[in-house]
Amino acid sequence: MSLLEALWQYVVIFVMAATPWLELLIVIPIGVAMGLSPFWVGLVALLGNALPVLLIVAGWQWWLRWRGKSGASRRAMKPRVQRVWDRWGLPGLALLGPLVTGIHLATVAALLLRSESRATMVWMTLSLVVWTVGTTAAAVGGVELFHRLAVS
Repeated sequence: MSLLEALWQYVVIFVMAATPWLELLIVIPIGVAMGLSPFWVGLVALLGNALPVLLIVAGWQWWLRWRGKSGASRRAMKPRVQRVWDRWGLPGLALLGPLVTGIHLATVAALLLRSESRATMVWMTLSLVVWTVGTTAAAVGGVELFHRLAVS
C-alpha cells in the first residue's frame, strides 16, 4: 500500500469518526480489521470524534452570547437522556454517551441541561479517551482471535 493510500484511509477514519452516530465503537474496529495501525486508528478516530464535540461546545457558547442564556431548557430532553442525567449527571452522560445517544448528542444534551461548557468538554474528552483505549484493545484482540481461529 502506498503512503497516499494509507493517508487516505486515515482521512476516511477521521471523517467517519466525526460523523454523528458513527462512534468510535464502529470506526475503530473497521480500521483495525482493515489492517491499519491500531495506534493511529485510535488516535485519528479520537481526534475525529473530539473535534465536533469541541465545535458543539464553541457553537453553544456563541449561541448563548448571541441569544442569551434563557434558551436552554431541561424539559426538551428525551426520557432516556433525562434518566441518565438524573441518575449520574455529567460524568454518567459523558461515559454512557457513546452507547446511549452518541457522544455528539450527549454533548448537546449536557449543554441543554445547563452543564458548564468547560466541564462538558473535559468529561466528553475523557469519555472519548476511555472508549478509544477500550475499543482499540478489544478490536485488536478480536482481530487476533479471528486470525487464530481461521488458521486452526
